[in-house]
Amino acid sequence: MRFKIIALDLDGTTLDSSEAIRPRTKAAVTSALARGVEVVLVTGRHHVATRPYHLELGLKTPALCCNGAYIYDFIAEAALAGDGLSQPESRRLLQECRTSGVHTMIYTDQAMTFERDNAHLRRLMAWAATYPDAIRPDIRQVESFDRVINEARLIWKFVVSHDELGVLAEWHARMQDNPDLSAEYSWTNRVDIVRGGNSKGHRLIEWASSRGVVPAEILAFGDNQNDLSMIEAAGFGVAMGNGDDSARRAAALVIGDNNSDALAETIERYLS
Repeated sequence: MRFKIIALDLDGTTLDSSEAIRPRTKAAVTSALARGVEVVLVTGRHHVATRPYHLELGLKTPALCCNGAYIYDFIAEAALAGDGLSQPESRRLLQECRTSGVHTMIYTDQAMTFERDNAHLRRLMAWAATYPDAIRPDIRQVESFDRVINEARLIWKFVVSHDELGVLAEWHARMQDNPDLSAEYSWTNRVDIVRGGNSKGHRLIEWASSRGVVPAEILAFGDNQNDLSMIEAAGFGVAMGNGDDSARRAAALVIGDNNSDALAETIERYLS
């Protein structure tokens, strides 16, 4: 067997457009686990929004969250490794967000926080409400991000969005000039900002190395700009057909979209 680790992005990849895991995808993951292959979720999501899918897939591995900002162990209920934004960095970034008028979320060590809602937040809250209290993602409306920054033990990520894609593109371009930050599109209208140097690819290779696995033994799937580093770092990087152009260009293989069984078929093919 060539691959020892399968790395899976969630949104746009493992999840279909209704944010569900397709039955054949679940079966393919179960089969991989039975063969001794480690399956790890590598996502832009906070761990509280990753937990329901981690449980559904029956995984024992930690999850690599917030675009590689940290590794979260659901068994120990703790971050194993991570590199968050400092308070001064967070304050400067918050001022940038306020000046630009972009919608903002801040992910702390415990929760996903927001000051004002929007259509995406309302959908996210409705999705979270479908889960029982024990695993319901902690998504909190707060009065002030300033207080969040002052009181949070860790700040993993900012999520920035705007209804006008041109405004968001200009904001993203300005962020590229700051070497202390890493700003990547996670969706067509959302940009994730983590501390500079963090990426899915970097954290995946770091975690795999701790397991004695080299990049050539990793099969990785993704769809967006924030998956690019993972697709390039893995021994075999796969992009979804619905993915961003940058992800498709970097991939060794482009498959069908996330509303098909293409991901499951590819896992089955390369583990047969």
